[in-house]
Amino acid sequence: MLQKIGILGGTFNPVHYGHLAAAEEVRDRLKLDRVLFIPSNFPPHKQDESVPSALQRMEMVRLATSGNTHFEPSDIEIERGGTSYTIDTIKALQLAYPGAELYFITGLDTFLEIQTWHEWAQLLTLCRFVVLSRPGYRFADLMKIDFVKSAEKELAGLDRGDLLHAVIRSPAFTICLEMIPLYDISSTDIRKRVKEGLSIKYLLPETVEIYIIKKRLYV
Repeated sequence: MLQKIGILGGTFNPVHYGHLAAAEEVRDRLKLDRVLFIPSNFPPHKQDESVPSALQRMEMVRLATSGNTHFEPSDIEIERGGTSYTIDTIKALQLAYPGAELYFITGLDTFLEIQTWHEWAQLLTLCRFVVLSRPGYRFADLMKIDFVKSAEKELAGLDRGDLLHAVIRSPAFTICLEMIPLYDISSTDIRKRVKEGLSIKYLLPETVEIYIIKKRLYV
């Protein structure tokens, strides 16, 4: 039986309960065998952001995922070094897990910029994309992307709440659209709260909170 592996990449600056809850929701819905959490080494879209070292972000991910046997931290992008392009990661995972079905999990806000990604057209053919609802965004926003326009009816159904799940298929790619509970937690807000001396308790796992305090990150 083929493995079904979810892939959640990102800066994880820092990882928080929004990441964890969304990953568990998708794992359960799509019956994934595991979800890999992959911190980027050097994120190409976050050059203006204050980012702790890759190893520090990796450690926060390790701490955050340790309580879920279906979650697995991966340092594949950190070990590769350089700028972290998703297509390189997917190709490497295809070699590491031959025959597995790969599901790349991303937010609706991020997927709206898919056509700016490195070799995006080929990337769509290499794995299934799972696009999650995000606060402040509508699935109808995807209508600006040509290859999604055929799913106008499904996009509207998701936004109205009539649908929780829809699939866009073509001969070349599969995109799963998922309306999930909205977790209004952001890494940006957590960093801001730390800098201002405000509490971040209950926004992320306690082990990660302790690590941030101990290492004096974001102050």
